[in-house]
Amino acid sequence: MVAHRSGLARILAGAVFCLALVAALSAARAAPMVKSVERYMGRPIYSEPATGLQLPPGCAIEPTWRARITTSDNEVWLVTCGGVVRAWLLRRAVLEVLAANSARVRFQVLDEQLLPGEIVGDTASVQCAGNADDEVGLVVLGAKWRAVGTELRLVSAQGALRADLARQKLVSTPLARMECTRYPEREAMMRRLQNAR
Repeated sequence: MVAHRSGLARILAGAVFCLALVAALSAARAAPMVKSVERYMGRPIYSEPATGLQLPPGCAIEPTWRARITTSDNEVWLVTCGGVVRAWLLRRAVLEVLAANSARVRFQVLDEQLLPGEIVGDTASVQCAGNADDEVGLVVLGAKWRAVGTELRLVSAQGALRADLARQKLVSTPLARMECTRYPEREAMMRRLQNAR
């Protein structure tokens, strides 16, 4: 009977060891399966007249998701990459002028902010203007809109970003210092033009 108990104890100890080993191997195997979000800081993006804007694979942008900062060579874009909404601050550089109205251009991502839960062109928009000279490259977040004729005007928002050109970063900014208006008919027309290419 004593020999039977010690044999049973060895079997149980072996079973516990096997279960612990299986659990450890399962955890180690699952760890690489957790997908990390790819970042695009420093990455160049090219635009050529013949092929258009060459975004990284899995990324999408529409014309009204881009805002050019007129006082500099910078732009702010709202992009969806792999289902994740992002705000990018970019520097624009003309590589080669091909004709009076076409050129090869390189954009470099200077800063990137992930915007989980936002919907580009709806709750997140670059269709905003600041009330001060330093309020440029504005992005409104968590936006709610109200129709006024053919326009959509900002009613409320949860936050906002602006381009800090000196630091080359997107930084938080007060909502009171901006006005946002969207033009759905213009957005639809520009989407049709882009899809016709």
